[in-house]
Amino acid sequence: MNNEILIQAKEWLSKRLKERTTYDGAVMVGAGVAYLIAKPIASLIAYAAIAYGIWTIWKKETEK
Repeated sequence: MNNEILIQAKEWLSKRLKERTTYDGAVMVGAGVAYLIAKPIASLIAYAAIAYGIWTIWKKETEK
């Protein structure tokens, strides 16, 4: 019984890998996961950029 299920799953996967939509879906899933992982890091970078921008506005330019 378990062996039959594994064979069916393997056949199903083999058929799906021949279709372009499977690769499209995999790319979309990967992009979504990457966004969820990068979102907290991107927020920290944005806060750092805002802080640096405020600091450069506040700081007086030195003459050479």
